[in-house]
Amino acid sequence: MIDLKELKKYCNPSYLTIRNDKIIVGNKGLARLSKEKMRKIENDFGIPVVYSRVFEEISERMGRFVSKNNIISPKDKILVGLSGGKDSLALLHLLEPYRRKYGVQIYAVTVDLNINGIRPWTESNKNVEKIAEHCKNLNIPHKIIAHDGNVVEMSKILSENTKGIEYSPCFSCSMVRRHVLTNYAKNNFESDSNVKIAIGHTLEDNSDTIMANIFKGNIIKALEPIKNFNETDVDFNDFKLNLKSCCMIRPMLNVSEEKIIKALVECDIEYYKDKDECPYSRHNGDGIRKKSHEVLKSIEEDVPNIREMVISSILNSIEHYKQK
Repeated sequence: MIDLKELKKYCNPSYLTIRNDKIIVGNKGLARLSKEKMRKIENDFGIPVVYSRVFEEISERMGRFVSKNNIISPKDKILVGLSGGKDSLALLHLLEPYRRKYGVQIYAVTVDLNINGIRPWTESNKNVEKIAEHCKNLNIPHKIIAHDGNVVEMSKILSENTKGIEYSPCFSCSMVRRHVLTNYAKNNFESDSNVKIAIGHTLEDNSDTIMANIFKGNIIKALEPIKNFNETDVDFNDFKLNLKSCCMIRPMLNVSEEKIIKALVECDIEYYKDKDECPYSRHNGDGIRKKSHEVLKSIEEDVPNIREMVISSILNSIEHYKQK
């Protein structure tokens, strides 16, 4: 583990992601780092200092978004839902400096789900072992929690008992994750009111959600940067889930998946392509959400910032109707 006291003599570590095997620069200017200083740190500490312009860009974007929406407060306890995929792994690395910026504590939980017998996040999976290795290098406590409820069966039961609405396994999956994460938070941080559950939703997730709601004829809603949920019970007959009250944060809603992938590659951070193993993921499925993604992706070729425009239009419309 790096001696922070010593590192402060060279730079401001509040703008660095510090791993046991490398240091990743989040903001070169605010970290007060020059090429010469980076070389000196590498020589004196015996650890690579990695600079990626794209990682710096998404770090700065997320930082502005967090400040604008008051997403993180000093001394927060942040529980990251960590699948090990590109988004949640990037989020974990981008949050790490907040331990020094705001004095927050960070924990990671991977939920081992049952997708009709497929278990992409079981502890014995080599990819899940790599997730644990990332957490170890970041010195972030990590836990894997299994849930045996079949999310495909859950969605069938819910659809059969809800007139006119078809629920996808993705909905059941999100409910099980929330059940596991909120119960873990409640059981481990019972007396704390400053616990937040962090989810790696991105710019694409937000714009896809808006378009999917339009195509379904639903109320048009955007994902919120920070949202408080009340305790609720979800009944799937044989499967009953108790979702505890929680504060959920989505710090990366203004960050694109393309930039995330590029940043991880440039920083040599290997992520788990977990979506390839799920037959219901956007990559493999054929639902409304996938079609929404494809529509926006095709428009992006001619209008690169279409996703930002969709989100901005919806948020402005919501604000307009609130004022009426």
